Amino acid sequence: MPAKLRHNKILDHLQENTVASVQQLVELLDCSPATVRRDIIDLDTQGKLKKIRNGAEKILSPNVVSSPGMVGFYPNISDYENYEESDRIAQKAVDLCEVRDNIFVGEGQIPFLMGKYLTDTHVHVYSNYLPLLTYLISQSYPHLVVLGGQYIKSQSLLVSPDNHTSYQGRYLIVSGDGLTEAGLTKSALLTFMEEKKMLQYADKVVAMVSADKVGVFGGLSLFSLDEIDIVITGENADPSMIELLRNNNIQVYLV
Repeated sequence: MPAKLRHNKILDHLQENTVASVQQLVELLDCSPATVRRDIIDLDTQGKLKKIRNGAEKILSPNVVSSPGMVGFYPNISDYENYEESDRIAQKAVDLCEVRDNIFVGEGQIPFLMGKYLTDTHVHVYSNYLPLLTYLISQSYPHLVVLGGQYIKSQSLLVSPDNHTSYQGRYLIVSGDGLTEAGLTKSALLTFMEEKKMLQYADKVVAMVSADKVGVFGGLSLFSLDEIDIVITGENADPSMIELLRNNNIQVYLV
């Protein structure tokens, strides 16, 4: 089988499965492990997939080969504890939005995954989270407002000292490092401060939290349960915590 055809079959497989082992690709292509490894290296060099231990994964971001400074800028599938769950959470958050809604989006791995679902919508996105912003710009997304300020490279944020008092949106959509009876918690101080600022612009707060972080305390209390309107999490989240959320009149979506 010609190399180009093998490469296309590998990329098609990753579009459907996101991650593939060398052995899976050997069976798919009916060739040797050495050939598959060479193909993975070639495609990794071209920026078409990410080489991982004993396999490959689909890349989530625009091609960064021509821009070395962007390497490591976007999350990779292997950065997620449960990529499939995180992807479902992000999709549900976008599904909640209506045509021409204004939404504010915070930083994090799950918010980044909202990008691919936003591209086919007419939702107006306000954010300072650069990986999401850059992804949407690369997709020519027209409904985007960049909340400007100083670029903080360590957290991929634009930090602004000013309040944008004229802004108003339906949702503030954020992720967290934990969700307990104390509320949604976050470990990064600068992120905490920026997302606290956004609260004044939004009518409702949507918290996106992976199931393994429900019932876990993850740092500073970003929003109390009284400030949270909707929680989107995985179906395996702690049932007692889900009951507590619902008893606090929080709408919960298990995906």
